[in-house]
Amino acid sequence: MSERDGSVELGCSTLGFRFDPLDVALTEIAAQGFGRVDLAMYPSYCPHFDPTAATEAEREALRARLGELGLTVATLNATDRLLGVPAQRERALAYARASLALAQELGAYGLTMQSGVEPPPGDWEAVVRSVAPDLRQLGAEAAALGLGLTLELHKSLLMATSQQALDLMALVDHPAVGVALDPSHLTYAGEDAAEAALALGGLVKHVHLRDGEGRNIMVVPGDGTVDFVALARALRAIGYGN
Repeated sequence: MSERDGSVELGCSTLGFRFDPLDVALTEIAAQGFGRVDLAMYPSYCPHFDPTAATEAEREALRARLGELGLTVATLNATDRLLGVPAQRERALAYARASLALAQELGAYGLTMQSGVEPPPGDWEAVVRSVAPDLRQLGAEAAALGLGLTLELHKSLLMATSQQALDLMALVDHPAVGVALDPSHLTYAGEDAAEAALALGGLVKHVHLRDGEGRNIMVVPGDGTVDFVALARALRAIGYGN
């Protein structure tokens, strides 16, 4: 999502088509008039593409299909396993690195991934301190590729509230690492999306537009309680998209 001459350019994620093959998702997104796309790559949830297993022929076929449909990749939304779980660390890092390489190859501006596992009560700071060095290193690797890395503010994970986002970003402390703000998850946390955006300020580097109502995050924009006009004003106030 980027701003040009006062307007906002919207993209569409293949996550909304997770039950369809990737080509069906891309074809439908293009047919709806979108020019920018977010590729969702979650092996257990939305397995549209696996950067660790794809052959060069498969990667070339993806590039060609995107070109045929007139789609530009904005971001990859990709996570496999969670940081903060020692047994999953190496696989999570390998998948993130492969996703960064693919993001650069496809001309995306960044990668969005999950922040880490939801810790037991009282263990949040310890888990964050164990995860922050890996996130800082991934941020450095993203920057070296000319990319950004955003962590999704997401229910039931390590970074589930705006305050947790502020605290985690302070520990990661890398300019290439920011927050992917999703108003549905903020609603789940009992927060106002516009107020959260203002509090996070320049840390907001990517935005997912999904509505929410109470603990229901699967709500079409306009059908829930998120004030998208206020959110748009807040994003403009913090310079998002400039």
